[in-house]
Amino acid sequence: MEDYSLSLLEILATAVARMGLIPEHIAVIMDGNRRYARSKGLKTIQGHQAGAAVSSRVDKWGRAVGCKEVTVYAFSSENFKRTKEEVDDLMELMCWKTDTMLQDVETGKITDVSFNVIGDWDKVPHKLKCRMANLVEKTKNFKPYKLNVAVAYTGREGMLRSLKAFEGLKCDETATEVNHNSDKGQTQQPKWNEYLVEQAQNMANMRPVDMLIRTGGDLRLSDFMLWEASHAYVHFTPKTWPELSFSAFMHAIFMYQVHRRQIPKPISAKDSLSLEELRYTEKTLQGPRAVMWAKNARFAKKDAQVEKNRKPFYPSKTYLDSLQDLLSF
Repeated sequence: MEDYSLSLLEILATAVARMGLIPEHIAVIMDGNRRYARSKGLKTIQGHQAGAAVSSRVDKWGRAVGCKEVTVYAFSSENFKRTKEEVDDLMELMCWKTDTMLQDVETGKITDVSFNVIGDWDKVPHKLKCRMANLVEKTKNFKPYKLNVAVAYTGREGMLRSLKAFEGLKCDETATEVNHNSDKGQTQQPKWNEYLVEQAQNMANMRPVDMLIRTGGDLRLSDFMLWEASHAYVHFTPKTWPELSFSAFMHAIFMYQVHRRQIPKPISAKDSLSLEELRYTEKTLQGPRAVMWAKNARFAKKDAQVEKNRKPFYPSKTYLDSLQDLLSF
């Protein structure tokens, strides 16, 4: 990951923020990379590169204020409609980013962040799929922080995956206690509750989203975590994702604290369950999650050895160089 440390003033600001309520789970719609690139006279992929650098900083800023979980919207299913060149570049950039994190895990720089991926893995290129699976496998027991990356994802598709998570599983595989009179080995459907719908699409439990940040100025949610963020404070900023600064991030945190003074945090779907219902739900989730983790382990084993002396993804290019390219057309 990027070598970045908070300044003394930034550390002081995070200490002040920790005196108030802190969102445990922050979700981010990283919008504006292409607009940023156009405004600077850069290539589209360079705007995405600039955004990738900011994503590492936001993860560190979140941990500095006490946030336990961050989810970033890296690639929507709708983004596959973009040009093949841009899609291929984005997939390669995500592969490079995953490479970097794997190296940091292997060298001991990352020991407290578990990495997870949400979305339709079948749409992701094989190389990236295996690389991400390897990172998920190696960090699955890391605590206390979580970094979730949404790839080939939409909120509605996520809810459908939850509802389909038990298809093809037998009643003994789902670990449910429903329909005791049914023949063992027959497909069973669980007793649905909000927490089960919320979690069945994920390999590991995710907290409800407390704050959702969208950069780029658009006032919409783009089908991102519609269920999980139903009670979240939504913060819109006109800054594009590569332009998001520490001060803009802290402004979002302080606005969240103002919001929570006016509207207290609601009881989560998990906390609303009785102890018996919670035990049933956690037991019910064991079946589909065992299938997901086994699939992840197979992809992780196929991952190639990370090159220790890997070259940078793209050579750095200044604004003046890019402007010179444009003038030469």
